[in-house]
Amino acid sequence: MNPDQLAQALSDNAKFTLQQDSSEYDKEHETRKASFEIVSEAGEVIGYVKTWQDDDSFAGFVRFDSDGRVQDWKVFDKRLPH
Repeated sequence: MNPDQLAQALSDNAKFTLQQDSSEYDKEHETRKASFEIVSEAGEVIGYVKTWQDDDSFAGFVRFDSDGRVQDWKVFDKRLPH
């Protein structure tokens, strides 16, 4: 899941930027994974996002607040228009 798609999915709070923390590709499961920090305009980390994208058909994310509590999650079918 690329950062532009993720920002659009998280558009309920437009006053933030995403800073990629890590990225990896799991060859065994053919899945891309990435982690992002959600940073406020003041530069404070206000949350985190973990994303994944399967080569076959699905992508998604889980959003956490700064204390690690799940705030939102979504799964997308790649066949749907982006």
